[in-house]
Amino acid sequence: MTVDLRTSYLGLDLRSPIIASAAPHNGEPVTAGLLERAGVGAIVLPSLFEEEILAEEIELDRVLDQGTEQFAEALDYFPAIGSVMGAADRYVTSIERIKAQVSVPVIASLNASTPGGWVPYARRIEAAGADALELNLYHMTADPSRDAAGNDAMDLELIAAVRAAITIPL
Repeated sequence: MTVDLRTSYLGLDLRSPIIASAAPHNGEPVTAGLLERAGVGAIVLPSLFEEEILAEEIELDRVLDQGTEQFAEALDYFPAIGSVMGAADRYVTSIERIKAQVSVPVIASLNASTPGGWVPYARRIEAAGADALELNLYHMTADPSRDAAGNDAMDLELIAAVRAAITIPL
């Protein structure tokens, strides 16, 4: 006897209600294939973190500026850099590789706190083929001049900005 487990989640048709939650290995095409063969209805990828992207950019700037204070000729020298594949690039590539491997929906995950972190990366994630996007809201509430309603309003503005930028389920 075959049991029909089909269901709907975020407007996506799933063959099963079992969703592989975000885990580091879910970002690997081999693992995604194993999950699909095991019967999952969808796969949630680990999050792309805005702070990881910013940390890479800061470190690259630091490395490129290194030596400019010690050597006068370094002030007008800028090394030729072809291309640097950062965290966002690796994440988008991972989505593309996984989508090529599996037929179940792939749900990307974004953890950011600024419109500059949310919107451009959400667009890139959608363009890479993600079927839906999970947003992770987290920030330290340390500004004494902002009350809970102000924090909520800020979060709702960020969510609205992402919703306006993409068409996949959010």
